[in-house]
Amino acid sequence: MRVETARFGPLDIDEATIFTFPMGLLGFARQKRFVVVDHRPESPFKWLQCVDDGELAFIISDPLFFRRDYHIDVRRSELSVIAPQREEDLIVSVIMTVPANPQDMSANLLAPLIFNMQNRKAMQYVLTDHRYPVKFFVMRDAQPAAPEVPEGRAAGARSISLR
Repeated sequence: MRVETARFGPLDIDEATIFTFPMGLLGFARQKRFVVVDHRPESPFKWLQCVDDGELAFIISDPLFFRRDYHIDVRRSELSVIAPQREEDLIVSVIMTVPANPQDMSANLLAPLIFNMQNRKAMQYVLTDHRYPVKFFVMRDAQPAAPEVPEGRAAGARSISLR
């Protein structure tokens, strides 16, 4: 499948790599299909590119890259729209905001994205406890990088627990 994008030009996408957000994203309820595109090799950032709107793309990152204590507990029933079977199948990312001054780069830790790698469904989950901010300023508040992920575990799996 070929998708015309504003940021990357034409992208050839394997339909098996598309994530479906059944409820869309906050402010973008109609856009439901996205693909994750690497920013650069070895970069902690990726792009969440909308398949149906080539103008729409978000920078995303694993929150453990800059906030090693980031962890969310979620009831399985709250994730029913993405139907997780196992915690290990879930990856957590956060949407980044990168303004003109990169020193002001922030991450939305209050509304993470949860990807089910098994069925390619995803959702934006809004936390209710407010222990994490909508704007976590990465350059000012970041903690040292998280330790290496144990072999065989998904990169974001440590940042979520199912109840």
